[in-house]
Amino acid sequence: MQTPYVRPQENGARADVRWAGIGGLRIEGDPAFYFTARRWTTERLDAAAHLTDLTPGDAVWVNLDHALHGIGTASCGPGPLPRYQLRAEGAEFSFVLSQLR
Repeated sequence: MQTPYVRPQENGARADVRWAGIGGLRIEGDPAFYFTARRWTTERLDAAAHLTDLTPGDAVWVNLDHALHGIGTASCGPGPLPRYQLRAEGAEFSFVLSQLR
C-alpha cells in the first residue's frame, strides 16, 4: 500500500528480509536485504503529482537492495545514525530466484 504523502514517493521497503514470495516466485538473499514490490516504475512514481496518478500497471517491479542510506542530511537536523550511513566500501550480495512451492 502506498503511504498517502502530499506527493507520491518511494516508501514501504521491508528491512532484513531473508526471503520473499511474490507471484509464484521465491527470492532468497544472502545477507538479508531490503525488499520493495510495486505496480509502477520509478519513473512513473517520480512523475506523479498525486496518488491518483499512480494507476497499477500489468507488471510488478521488484527492488532488492543490499543497503539503504538512513533518513537525514544534517543540514537542518540530525543526520542518519551511524549504522544507517552508507560508506564507499566493497560489499557482496547474492540472491537466488526459484519457483514458490
